[in-house]
Amino acid sequence: MCMDTPNVARMYDYYLGGTEATPVDQAAAEQVLAAVPQVRIAVQENRGFLERVVTRLAAAGIRQFLDIGSGLPTQRNVHEIAPPGARVVYVDYDPYVVDRSQALLADVDGATCLLGDVREMADILDRCGLDFSRPVAVLMLAVLNFVGDEDHPAGLLTLLRKRLAEGSHLAVSHGAREDANPVEEIETGYRRTSGQAVLRTREEVLDLLAGWQVQEPGVVYGAQWPHADAEPGTRLTFAVLCRV
Repeated sequence: MCMDTPNVARMYDYYLGGTEATPVDQAAAEQVLAAVPQVRIAVQENRGFLERVVTRLAAAGIRQFLDIGSGLPTQRNVHEIAPPGARVVYVDYDPYVVDRSQALLADVDGATCLLGDVREMADILDRCGLDFSRPVAVLMLAVLNFVGDEDHPAGLLTLLRKRLAEGSHLAVSHGAREDANPVEEIETGYRRTSGQAVLRTREEVLDLLAGWQVQEPGVVYGAQWPHADAEPGTRLTFAVLCRV
């Protein structure tokens, strides 16, 4: 990836208060924040969802985690939440992100990062080294909102579901397209970055998950999961947990 192009993973790290963003990334992130200041809160809500869902899945006995579209593991990530002995595989399509992640994870037992594109799901599953005869927790947080309809995201999720053992789970967060949201501002802000934002409605997110067992409380705002009666927060991100 060109270092002159704003990188969505480093922008995300910048929103979280990390130090990986280059000046180009920082400028692009600040442009998004100028138009939609609540994005910084939304990514914190997304990180809160990650912590809660990984904690729940670990308590259920899952010890294999596949984080697709992981970005940089710098701010309270899966390997820091999962229990000792868990296997964590991060996947990102940006060679810079993978190289940097591998350096950050060099001394972390049971965690690694590999190069892979969510649009090449079969390739990821073939190379990740996890045991698909046993339950796996797949995390796809803020990644499907960078996959356009032309890449058939529902088909990718169907392929994934068919490869997973019974008892496996899929956690998804996705940028929300709703009447009250600044959809155009967000999509425009990412137009010149390494990934084009594609926000979807609640119904469209459910359509992507056809065939999965959607767990209670269904598709809710990130700040609400797993309690649908909690405060909705920014309403910029949906969150859902599914089971095979």
